[in-house]
Amino acid sequence: MKPTDDLKEEHHAVKLMLKILDGICVDIESGNKVEHEHLENVVEFLKVFVDKCHHTKEEEYLFPAMKKAEILGSTVIIDSLLIEHETGRRNVRMISEAVSGKMDSEALSTIVKNSRDYVELLSQHIDKEDNKLFPLADKHLAPEIQEDLFKSFEIVEIEKIGEGKHEEFHKLLHNLKDVYVKS
Repeated sequence: MKPTDDLKEEHHAVKLMLKILDGICVDIESGNKVEHEHLENVVEFLKVFVDKCHHTKEEEYLFPAMKKAEILGSTVIIDSLLIEHETGRRNVRMISEAVSGKMDSEALSTIVKNSRDYVELLSQHIDKEDNKLFPLADKHLAPEIQEDLFKSFEIVEIEKIGEGKHEEFHKLLHNLKDVYVKS
């Protein structure tokens, strides 16, 4: 398995969370009650799965490997992705602060605005990685470097998020999907 395959698999989970987040926004805007625990679970997923795990794999391993390999065209893409990571972190911080405060209309409005911004940002961000950056990595990184990256990714999962946490998040996704994603 290539390291980019691992990241693409994680993108599937993130895309599902983006659909869930959109469903939560629809419920809030419709005046439907959203379980506070669900909001806390979403924040944890965004902070731990997306940022601590997924973005760490990219920022600490894939991006530096690509820069070191001097892959033509990758630096501009990577620089824009790093800016997008920071923008996403700001959105998540705003959502998190709103969720941990009193859940008044202002907090709900902050959750919806930042969630919508985050969904839009991450949707195009994932597309850029899947269709522009990852093909460059697949084509230009030597097989031994890709193997080392994949091993590093496995270590990140254990050391940064903990054994079994990935599976917990996937279970959470499916539970929240049943509540917030209308087929």
